[in-house]
Amino acid sequence: MRRIQTTDGHSAGGSMMGIIDEREEALEKEYIVKLERSFHIKARRDRLLARWAAELIGRTDFDVYFDEVISAELLESGDENVFRKIVSDLQDADVAISAQAVREKMKQLLLEAARSLDEAG
Repeated sequence: MRRIQTTDGHSAGGSMMGIIDEREEALEKEYIVKLERSFHIKARRDRLLARWAAELIGRTDFDVYFDEVISAELLESGDENVFRKIVSDLQDADVAISAQAVREKMKQLLLEAARSLDEAG
C-alpha cells in the first residue's frame, strides 16, 4: 500500500480505496445538501405563490388554501400540478391573468425564495 507524504513527512491518507470511499461519501453528502436546499426553496416558493394567489382570488383562509396547493403538489411531483391548481383557481374566481403570467410569477417567487433562504443562512 502506497501512502502519500505531505511536505512535513506525515502520511496524507490511506489506501486508494479509502480515498475513493471518502470522495464518494463527500459527494453523497453534497447531493443531500443540494436536494434539501432545493426542497426548502420550493416549499418557500409554494407558500409565497399560495399567498399571492389567495389574495388575488379573495381567499382569507390562507393556511387552508396553502394546504390545498401542497396537496396538489403531492399528487404529482414537480410544478405542473401546482401550476394547474393556481391557474384553475384564478380562472374560477374570474381573475384576468394569463397562464404565462402565472409561470413568470412562479419563476420570480422561486428566485425570491432562494434569496431569502440564502439570507437566512
